[in-house]
Amino acid sequence: MFDIRIDGSASIYEQIYNEVVRLITLGILAPDEKLPAVRETAKKLGVNPNTVQKAYAMLEKNGLVYSVPAKGSYVSPNGEAADAVRKEAENALKEAAVKAAAAGVTLEAAETIIKIVWEGGEDPVGKGKG
Repeated sequence: MFDIRIDGSASIYEQIYNEVVRLITLGILAPDEKLPAVRETAKKLGVNPNTVQKAYAMLEKNGLVYSVPAKGSYVSPNGEAADAVRKEAENALKEAAVKAAAAGVTLEAAETIIKIVWEGGEDPVGKGKG
């Protein structure tokens, strides 16, 4: 179910976290849908169950999932997961804007980059446009 690269640059628990966020965002994981069990997921991925548990705990902390003792973890209901994903994205955008401003990126350049991304164009970073 999860597309994880053991040799990837991101840690495994971050990859699991990001994959669940992606599946929620795409609607593949619906509100109140049960996530795969920690041990089952760990076995399929060939990782320590603590790694999966860490990702699930992060998801719960950020409001994307809730857990039921002895039952498992479930996607947050009624759009709460989608709201949490949006809030997380807004926070990441804000952090990126702070870094960009500190690095001297102009507001005009930032707006151009955002407009290109929103319109589904090419990533302007590193192509001399931003």
